[in-house]
Amino acid sequence: MDKIVRLKNKLKNREKIFGITMSIASHNVVSLLASQDPDFIVLDFEHGPWNLELVEPILHLCRLKDLPTVVRVQDTVYHLISKPIDYGADAIMLPRTESLQQLKTAVEALRFHPYGKKGFAGGPIFRENETFEEIRNNRLLFIQIESPKGVDNLPDMLDTYGDDIAGVIVGPYDLSIMVGTPLELRSVAVMNQIARITEICNSRDKSLGIYCNDEKDAEFWHSKGMNILWVASDMTYMEKGYSAAMHIVRRL
Repeated sequence: MDKIVRLKNKLKNREKIFGITMSIASHNVVSLLASQDPDFIVLDFEHGPWNLELVEPILHLCRLKDLPTVVRVQDTVYHLISKPIDYGADAIMLPRTESLQQLKTAVEALRFHPYGKKGFAGGPIFRENETFEEIRNNRLLFIQIESPKGVDNLPDMLDTYGDDIAGVIVGPYDLSIMVGTPLELRSVAVMNQIARITEICNSRDKSLGIYCNDEKDAEFWHSKGMNILWVASDMTYMEKGYSAAMHIVRRL
């Protein structure tokens, strides 16, 4: 449980945090990612290849390696949030967060009574040596802000559910679409919205991050005050490494 505690402390202190998407369902990939000691990995149910049957053994292996896992769910629905926690996920990422009602649903699905309404499934929900009382503190909620409406409502969401929100993550692609500059991730309209998000999170001492396409992207956003750097995926770096190797081989 050491690394989930480390992650919680980094979030609280707004330290630099690094995560990566895992999209290849392989025990070897888990071992490779774990060897690089990221703060978390993201298993993307919204756009990625994962389902519960595929993800269960991966979550189990991540637990064995003390590698914190964040499941990005498809939508704000009780079973989509509660079920990954039953299977051993450490955190939920909530896409398209815009309202207090969404957060109410998410918290109720994530927390047991008296803080929520989650049902108990036993088994994989427990980390090693974890007590029932510790589960509330060791299951994290990240919200993604991906629209102007989400930005407008972010102050109320943080003021009402701030204790339950571990961090705020900007979704730059959807945000660019919603402000009318599709896929222009650093357009004036996008940057203005991100500046507002940054100001809101700074004023409430809340960790803030963004999805980054690569390490150069991460460097840019870190310079803008982002401390959670969710950088690309295993496939991104497999492609880069394979391409570089093949370039050398073809030149022989």
